[in-house]
Formats: sequence, C-alpha cells, structure tokens
Amino acid sequence: MKSLYSQIQPSITPYLLWTGYWLIWVLMLSSFQEIDRALWVATVNVGAQGAVSGINIRLLLPGLLEKRKYIIYGLLACLVLFAFTKLYLTLVGPDLPTTSWGRKLRFPRAFQFGRIYLFLSVILIISTAYKFALDRFETLRRQAELAKKQLEIELETLKNQINPHFLFNTLNNIYTLAYLKEDNAAPMIMKLSELLRYMLYECQTEKVSLEKEAQFLENIVEMQKLKSDAHANRLSLEVNGIRSAYRITPLLMLGFIENSFKHSDLEVNQDGFIRINLSVDDSNSIRFTCANTKRKTERTVTESGGIGLVNTQKRLELIYGANYDLKITETIDQYQVFLKLPVYEN
Repeated sequence: MKSLYSQIQPSITPYLLWTGYWLIWVLMLSSFQEIDRALWVATVNVGAQGAVSGINIRLLLPGLLEKRKYIIYGLLACLVLFAFTKLYLTLVGPDLPTTSWGRKLRFPRAFQFGRIYLFLSVILIISTAYKFALDRFETLRRQAELAKKQLEIELETLKNQINPHFLFNTLNNIYTLAYLKEDNAAPMIMKLSELLRYMLYECQTEKVSLEKEAQFLENIVEMQKLKSDAHANRLSLEVNGIRSAYRITPLLMLGFIENSFKHSDLEVNQDGFIRINLSVDDSNSIRFTCANTKRKTERTVTESGGIGLVNTQKRLELIYGANYDLKITETIDQYQVFLKLPVYEN
C-alpha cells in the first residue's frame, strides 16, 4: 500500500497544486464579482496559465530550447502566447472595472490584449525557470545516486579484499601447526569455520550487531591463542558496555588486530603483550584500542603496512568521513591504535 502511494503521489501532486492555485483565484475574483463569473474567469485564467506552462515544459523547452534552436523557440513561444491570449479574451471578454461612483470603465482592447499577453509571458518565464531548476535538481540527484553506488562498490571491493587476506594469513598458521603435528590445528580449523560463517553470512549487510562483531573478535583472539603458549598467556581482549541494540559496520577492527598479530614480539619477548579493548562509553561512542609490543629490529609498522590495514583506513574514510577519530602511536618498542566511532542503534 505504501509503495503504491509513493508511486501515485508524484503524479497527482501537480494537479493538487494547480487546484489550490485555482481556488486562490476564485477567492480573489469573488470579492468583487458574481460567484458564477468568478468561477468561470478563474477557470479560464488558470487553464490558460497551465496550458502555457505545460506546452513550454513538455514541448518547447526539450524540443527546441535545449537543442539550441533559439529562434524557432522564440517564434513558437510568441505564437502560443498570442493564441492563448486571444482565447482568453474570447472566452472571458474584456474586464470592465467599476469606479467608485458606479461607472464601468472600458479599456481599449489592445490594452486588454497586452495586459493578458504580458501576464502569460511572465508565466512562460516562470515555467522555464522551474524546468531548468527541476532538471538541475534531477542531475544532482542522479550524481548523488551514482556517487553512492560507486561508494558501495568501492566498499564492497575493499571488504572482499579483506576476507581473502585474513583467510590467507590464518591458513598459513594452520599449515604450520599441521606440519608440526600440533594438537591445536583441529581446534583452530573449527574456529576458522565459525569466523568464515560470520564473514560470509552475517557481514553482507551494511550494519551488523556489535555483540556479534565482538564475538567475532573474541573468536579471532581465541584462535590466535591456539597458535602458541606465548599468545595464550600474553594476548588479552576485554569487552565492556555492549548492548544488543548497538550496531556497527562489520570487520572494521580486523585489520588492526591482524596488524598487531603480525608485528608483535610475543615469541621472543617474555614481557611482550597484545592488549585489545572494545567498549561503549557514556556518550554512546565505540572505543577500540589495540596495543602491542613489537620487534625492535623491525621496520616501522606504517612503512611495512599491509593490505588489511590500508583497506581498514580507507573504509573508515569512505564510511564515516570526518566523523571518526583514529590515533596511531608508535615508539621504538610499542605500537598502539585508538579508534573512536559513533554507535548506531536499532
């Protein structure tokens, strides 16, 4: 029912506007004329204006003026104005204003003709301006839709790049465990199955539940802990303040977490750590921090980079514009990411 109304509404709106305009003319004319003549004059007047506007908008402008046939457009426009001015005077007759002492004033017919012609000329100019403004708004709307579609395509492309990148890194870890015949290989494959199920089926929408996204991050951390005792003992994730109504763009924090796994020194540093925190504060903002110690001999993380981290930053720019806060702090032995996002609610 709603969709039917939305389809009908644009087609009936112009008629409603013209009907309201006609009622205004009736009210004005009925104040100094008989109601029957006021109805007739208002109908002819508004009908002539509507006909001039319609012919101009639907025929003359798209068929002539927009094709730069200026002379033909001017001649036909003058002909249309002449024809409807003549028709108006024929149907209504000349106006005979009454003076204060009750005498009827008769203006020359040429004056009457010129007055109506000039009035319809103004209507022609207004309809031309209306058509150009309407075309401009339609062009801007189409450009906005095209930009939106391009943005959606770019975001989808970036997200599709993240998935195989994550899968590639994870399969490398599983291969290493399987090659060494570690017992954790099978549980890691099970965790990977859960992660892929989420990425394939839950992440197809623009926004996902923040609870499910947090569970996804917890599964990533648990899977990473299976990699070695060092990760199991010095890798932590804290989640606080999350409600079922909160929603977020999926997979935004995956690149930062992968980056911490890649560049941490847990295997060689007994004091090394990876600390991840996800929370929602009192101002309904998502706060995500990821801090890790790193190898001192390694190049800076920002220089070594990686497709996951680059894509994450690009997605943030495309989705949130300037409405997010990302701070990356790097020292000789530590790397920390702070991300603040607005939270969405159902």
